[in-house]
Amino acid sequence: MTLVTTDDSSRSPSDEYHDLARVMAWEDRWAWPMFAGSLLMFACSTWLLADLTPSPWSVAIASLTIIVLWVIFIVDYLVRLRLAGSARAAFLRSRAFDLVSLALPLLRPFLILVFLWRLPSVRYGSAAIQRSMFIVTTVLFTVLFVYTSSWGVWLVERNAEGASITTFGDALFWGFTTITTVGYGDYVPVTLVGRVLAVGLMMGGIGVIGVTSATIVSALNDRIRRVAEAARHGRPPHGTGPDGA
Repeated sequence: MTLVTTDDSSRSPSDEYHDLARVMAWEDRWAWPMFAGSLLMFACSTWLLADLTPSPWSVAIASLTIIVLWVIFIVDYLVRLRLAGSARAAFLRSRAFDLVSLALPLLRPFLILVFLWRLPSVRYGSAAIQRSMFIVTTVLFTVLFVYTSSWGVWLVERNAEGASITTFGDALFWGFTTITTVGYGDYVPVTLVGRVLAVGLMMGGIGVIGVTSATIVSALNDRIRRVAEAARHGRPPHGTGPDGA
């Protein structure tokens, strides 16, 4: 008697490619709604943090919106995991941040960047679009990095004895002055966790500024190279015409 096995090890690489293609097709179809949802969640979270005297009904609406969007993100992840089929290992590796962000609220603002890069116009865009979006991503990452760092510092500092960072607005101001190395000294973390986060923001700021500078320089060098090549061949440089071609 012959036993028939149905485990995933019998599936070929082409089957895994097909399963991942189904995941990407789902992501393409829902990219814009998910991107809009990430922006709405960010807006609601920021409003709850920034409004010092919110009314009970507005807090309820914003909180409910955040919960509903969170559930939608979870359902979306589970659907994509189901569609991945035999390629679930590859899916889990490539979408690890999606899973982590579902558990850690401080990381959810970065979903804006995740869904931004899944927009079909970006994912399948030209090289010029990819370069432009990389610069945009770097700038957005910097803003979100300061935002989440300030959020974390505010959470641990707001009720600490002798704390100067007692509102989210104070935390944001401290975050941007810290990452830009201005450091007025008006707001200083007094807790151990707050100071650890501050050091992380300082060290991360060095890396972010370095990456931003390198990205801009790389884009300018690429632009200069294309202009020089076009001049040698006697044609308009690519991307400078009225139609962007």
